[in-house]
This record gives sequence, C-alpha cells and structure tokens, in this order.
Amino acid sequence: MKTIKAFAVSLLLCALTIVGLHLYSGRGFSAEGKAGTWVSDAKSQSGSTLKKMAADEKALLIFGSSELRHGQGSGFQGDTIFDGADMNPVYVGKAGYQSLTHAITLGAVGSQAANKKAVLIVSPQWFKENGVKSTAFEAAFSEEEYIALLENPDISQETKDYINGRLQNIMADNENMSERVKKVREWYQPKDDNTAEQPGWLEQKKADFHKVLLEEKNNYKVMAEALMDGISNHKSKESGAKLSQATWEQLRKEAETEGHKLSDGNDYGMFDSVYKGTYQTLIANGKHKNPKYTLDYMEFSDLECFLSICREEGIEPLVVILPFNGYWYDYTELTAEERSVFYEKIRCIAEDYGVQCADLSGNEYTEYYFEDNSHPALKGLVDLNEAIYEFYRKVCLLTGLPRKTTHIRSANESHR
Repeated sequence: MKTIKAFAVSLLLCALTIVGLHLYSGRGFSAEGKAGTWVSDAKSQSGSTLKKMAADEKALLIFGSSELRHGQGSGFQGDTIFDGADMNPVYVGKAGYQSLTHAITLGAVGSQAANKKAVLIVSPQWFKENGVKSTAFEAAFSEEEYIALLENPDISQETKDYINGRLQNIMADNENMSERVKKVREWYQPKDDNTAEQPGWLEQKKADFHKVLLEEKNNYKVMAEALMDGISNHKSKESGAKLSQATWEQLRKEAETEGHKLSDGNDYGMFDSVYKGTYQTLIANGKHKNPKYTLDYMEFSDLECFLSICREEGIEPLVVILPFNGYWYDYTELTAEERSVFYEKIRCIAEDYGVQCADLSGNEYTEYYFEDNSHPALKGLVDLNEAIYEFYRKVCLLTGLPRKTTHIRSANESHR
C-alpha cells in the first residue's frame, strides 16, 4: 500500500510539474526589454513566441542573420539603442538564416503583426555561388512555423508551392528531414478540392497532437534558453522615449571616438584585434582570393518570395542593403563594379515590389563601419538602426520609385 501511495504522490507531483511548466512557458515574452533583441534559435523557431511578441503595437519584426548578434553590448547595437525607446524591435534570425527561412517565419506569424511592418536586412554574403548551405538551412528550419504557413489561408498556393519545391531541393540529401516535411504537407496543407483524399479520423488526431507537441516543445526550449541567457520580460528602462536626430549624431560622434581606438591600426576597415587575430595571416598567405558570387542564385527568388508574403499578408517591408567591406573585397579581387551589380539587382527587386529600400551600399569605404570583413559595427550599426527607426517612425521615407532608395550616410565616395 505504501508503494502505491508513493507512486501516486510521485505521479501527482510529476503532473503538477508538467502543468506548471506549461503555464510558465505558455506566458511567452513581450517585445519589451531585452527579450526583443535577444538572438536565439529557440526564439526564432517558436512561432507561438514570435506571434505574442509581434502582437505588441510598438513591436517591429526585424529579420536578419549574424549582424543581429554582432555588436551587442557595444552601445551601438539595437539592444542598447532601443532600450527604453518608443519602438520594440523583435530580432528574428542569426548566422545561417536567409530569405527562405525568413519567408517561412513571416508566413507563420505575419498575420499577428499589430503594426503590419517588417524589416529584412539583406547581407551581400547571402549571394555566394553555393548559396545557403543545406546544413545551415536545416538547423534554422522550424517545423512549427512551416505548419503555420501551410495552414495560413492568406498565403497563396503559388507561394506555398514555391516554398515546398525549395524545401524538396535543399533537403534532397537528408532523407529524415525530407520525410518529415512530406508528412507535414500530407497532414496540414489544405487540399485543393473535395475529391482529394482527406486524412482519416485517427490521422487527423495524430496531426493535431503533433502540432500541439511541437508548440509545447518549442515553448520549453525558449524558456530554457532564456533562463540560461538571463532573459526576462523585465524592462531596464521605462519605454516610450522618441529618438531625435541629435541622438543619432551623438552616437556617430561616439562611434568615431571608439573607432580611433579600435580600428586605426590596419588598412582593411576592420577592428585591429580582428585583423591581427584572423585576417593578417590570411592576407600574408594570399588566402580567400576570388570569392564566387552569382546573379543566378536562388537567393534572389527567395527574396522575392519573402516580399510576396509581405504583399499577401498586407505587411509593409523595409529592405536594408548592407555593404561589402570595400577594402577587404578589393583584396579578394571581387571588384567594385562586380559588387555594384548585386546591389542593383536587390534594388530592382525592391522596386518591382514597390517596397522601401534603405541602401547602405555607398559605405563600402566609410571609416569605422565594419567589425571584420562583413559585419557592420560602430558607424555601420548606427546607420543600420537609424534606418530601421526612421522606417518605424515614418520619417524621411521614399516610396519604391526607380533608383530612388533611402540612402543613409552613404556619401563617402573616396577611399581613406
């Protein structure tokens, strides 16, 4: 009898623990405080978490890759600049996330975006000849968000078919992932007509349970990673302050001062510590010459897919074009003329879709703009965040007219 009682008590405690975890993880995070600019796979792959954050009327979904993490804690990245401001950025992505991953996420959560705006930061490194690596895409892939996209009636079948085809292609060498995606389509993609075979009662219950289980699992991951990273809904400052032009000019002055300390010891426009730690040896050995970039790569089609979803969801996007580090890419022998072709193609796509474009490409040779061979820092981060904030505040914007993009501090025409 004692054994039975002990087992019953253990079972009850286990049940209470599970319910407690469910209630705790289900609260999610608001877009305020550090949760918004927290860079995390768990957060980016949890559609339910992002929906709750995007529902904040002051939230702005910002899709990007490794530049979201670089510079955090420096005083020039959004985690500091927007702390206490009247805009709550919600970072989505990290290294390895590109247009296709972001298109799926937007198709999953965009309907919940209260202010119907989103930012996509486009890195020129996305357009290398081999494109996004299948391993990187698979690591960034969210089954929960893919299901939500398939079930979203706002997304056209044409768009879904494009994404399905891309997944089939990228995952062709991963049998396990391919089978998972195939099963997801069978369970969750709406059938075209009444004659199509519908899943039976048992299969439908399996699908329902699988979806709930995915959401719960992802919520637990978010909770666990947040606890490890010290992220909470606590606000370090009262929010609501507007950022004036004087704020940005002061940040640029501070970036200039910091740049003198960090970047004056090399000719490649990057931090001295990074140059000495990595790039000095590469240059001495003539490494990383002639990188392969191509205009035929599917990344451009994936970018169009993202913009198509914006259109279908009624979301106004801002496309931010990051610059190549001109000094480094001159060394690699990818010429300025070759680089300009990629900028122009991105501009043309933005123009075709009639979307805003913050073009930072004129800053290839701007002092104190890069941390390394690609990531913006100091002035680069100030310009990036100002462009995002101005878009949010509807200040100094131009609509998608031919060649008329919003240039932010890109007038530096000559080399140092």
